[in-house]
Amino acid sequence: MSFFEIPFHPRLVHFPVALLLLGGIAALVYDRWRIGWLERWGFISMLAGWLLTIPAIVTGLADKSRLEAGTPADATANQHTTTMLAMWALFGLALYWQYRWRKAWTQQRRLVWWGMVLLAIAILLLGSHLGGVLVYEMGAGVRP
Repeated sequence: MSFFEIPFHPRLVHFPVALLLLGGIAALVYDRWRIGWLERWGFISMLAGWLLTIPAIVTGLADKSRLEAGTPADATANQHTTTMLAMWALFGLALYWQYRWRKAWTQQRRLVWWGMVLLAIAILLLGSHLGGVLVYEMGAGVRP
């Protein structure tokens, strides 16, 4: 097996998923109950998870290109890719929104931000489930 045949994607996704999930929850908890240290921790955690998602996306697309077209694994991989790209975009928007409006929150901005973060977390969980189905049920990325 050459270096380029090693399935890196399943090995790279756990930290971004954990950082995005916990960072999103921490940011929401801070916004609701104002627990001081959670503001910075949540933002930095979400940002780190968002940035670490980039290598996961690249390696995921490389692993996806090895799937045979028209198979159930390919269809599930398409759903997984779509959900995870949507999640990445939503977390990116939520991070920008939080950074841009942090000093000028209004009730409307806060509700929109909450909606983005909650939707991003829900899509993250769905996309992670689909990735787990690909790896653990279909053997994508782990079997030659």
